[in-house]
Amino acid sequence: MRSSMTVTAALLLAIAAEALPAQAQTGHDGGPSGAFSYSQDTQVASDQSAAKAVVAAYQEGLNTADFGKISPLFAPDAVAEWNNKTTVVGVDAMAAPYAALFKDAKFDTDFQYDAVDLYGDIAIVRTHHPVGQMELSLKDGTKSLDFNREIFVLHRSGPAWTIVLYTFTTQPRQGEQ
Repeated sequence: MRSSMTVTAALLLAIAAEALPAQAQTGHDGGPSGAFSYSQDTQVASDQSAAKAVVAAYQEGLNTADFGKISPLFAPDAVAEWNNKTTVVGVDAMAAPYAALFKDAKFDTDFQYDAVDLYGDIAIVRTHHPVGQMELSLKDGTKSLDFNREIFVLHRSGPAWTIVLYTFTTQPRQGEQ
């Protein structure tokens, strides 16, 4: 119950983000408004950095095909929604899909950060892969461009941030508004 309430609250915050007072500066790596920048408020910037570090650790685990590095980044009841895949709820349920993913593909992901927005104990981190930079190596030896835009919704409990929702879309114009 807590998970669905947390995710629902985070999604409602994301939808209402335009109407809420900005707590962080955002920008777009490779997009029309320049690179992501941290807030000038040192506490907000520190929180942004901590949330962003979780996503960077996820990227490292993805690139090294190591679910052992990825799993502690998620809340126990987190949700993962991938293109053309069944929604997965809970870290234990994520193990098999990640194992299959790592069997089928090798990643060299370099997330570009579009935003790290904070709403109390919720952080919404938006990323994209730069056009033409990311190649996905498939198990049959072929390579293909990986056109992803990601949303990571994190929840802070004490000083630690954990991912409560991870989702992405794939389309060739990633990183554009």
